[in-house]
Amino acid sequence: LFLFFLCCDSQAVTEPTTSGYTCSLNQTTSPCQTYVYYRAVAPDFLDLASVGDLFSVSRLMISNPSNISSPSSPLVPFQSMFVPIQCSCNRINSSMSISYAGLNYTIKAGNTFYLVSTNQFQNLTSYQSVEVVNPTLVPT
Repeated sequence: LFLFFLCCDSQAVTEPTTSGYTCSLNQTTSPCQTYVYYRAVAPDFLDLASVGDLFSVSRLMISNPSNISSPSSPLVPFQSMFVPIQCSCNRINSSMSISYAGLNYTIKAGNTFYLVSTNQFQNLTSYQSVEVVNPTLVPT
């Protein structure tokens, strides 16, 4: 398992780096609750259960803001959804803190940080930011 993050600090004053949005641990905006825009894609993410599992949220938490009639409804390819996440400011090392949503994802054989960040998480983060949060993880 590895911690995956998404930048979401809406109060960020500075531009994000490839590692994410820097933040101050004493910010009053932490944690922030927001939504990410996600699209259903074949073959793995054509139902709310698999998308919910990816982001660790319930189907209902996705179906309501996404105006999907039923949490058990099948999705069509590229169907838009709003997925709720909660971000917070987290210390990465002694000199860096960044805002991210901590999600667990199991690396599969052949995955790289780049493939996970661009395919499963649809560029909601960068592979560099995943590496920063997981300095000891080596995908196989």
